[in-house]
Amino acid sequence: MDLKQLRYFRAVVEQASFRKAADALHISPPALSLSVKALEGELGVTLLDRNPGRVLPTAFGHSLYHSAVEIQNNVQAALDRLNEIRGIGSGRLAIGILPYGIPATMGRLVGRFNERYPNLEIRIALGSAHFLRKRLADGELDFMISEVDESLSDHAFEQEPLFRLRYGLVVGHRHPLAGKRNLTLKRILEYRIAYARTWRSVLKNWNETFASEGLQPPRPSIGEATDFFFINMISNCNAVAVLPMIGTFMDAIEAGQLTELHVPKVDWSSIVALVYRAGETLSPNAGLLRDETRKALSALSA
Repeated sequence: MDLKQLRYFRAVVEQASFRKAADALHISPPALSLSVKALEGELGVTLLDRNPGRVLPTAFGHSLYHSAVEIQNNVQAALDRLNEIRGIGSGRLAIGILPYGIPATMGRLVGRFNERYPNLEIRIALGSAHFLRKRLADGELDFMISEVDESLSDHAFEQEPLFRLRYGLVVGHRHPLAGKRNLTLKRILEYRIAYARTWRSVLKNWNETFASEGLQPPRPSIGEATDFFFINMISNCNAVAVLPMIGTFMDAIEAGQLTELHVPKVDWSSIVALVYRAGETLSPNAGLLRDETRKALSALSA
């Protein structure tokens, strides 16, 4: 039994669901299930009653859950005391985040970080990659989370790739195309296509996909916007949106509010990266948050 197994088990109990716990932990549900089964096998007891739609702890599970909470709190307290000696936990830091997909994960991470270090002022900037890059260059941000734009050749920044972010074509659940299979791009283009103008420069295979069908890529119709803007817009019109398959967009699809269209030709993605000023060392606070961000976002590719 190790700390990772206890953390995974605790998440399942608190979420009452393997899927929801896997989302919170940024791992796949099968990997989470295998970890809990291994823990049960090691202890020789059943920890969870796996009921349809809801997972509940057994008597053994309740006992282990309370012990896991105490163990994790003690471990975190020890780490926090060490970090205070290292100069972490006071002052301020600032990070930049793209406004779609990533904020859900980063919100959870920064929330936990802020709870551990209440005397640390954390500033968050949301905006386009161009907007954030300028603020990073001016020293207003310690680091940023952005999508790699290979068209840029600016040596002022270092980009550390973290994971591949898939994009899909998404509509509201009442859209005429919702639920249809094997759609063509030509059929899709009968409707207005909504996507942020900056996405075209980061999407792999974007131009090639349309060219293979003898079609011109649609012009962007939206500037930078938040997840909730896109979700509410697409839910209330017959446009088709190009959206990153992550965070609140996936939640809206699972809830039935949005539907991803099945278009065999579409294989679009971008690379999400940590971006820093080249040649600079991060402060202890920013370095710790950077390390935790790297771990959380890298796990999204699992």
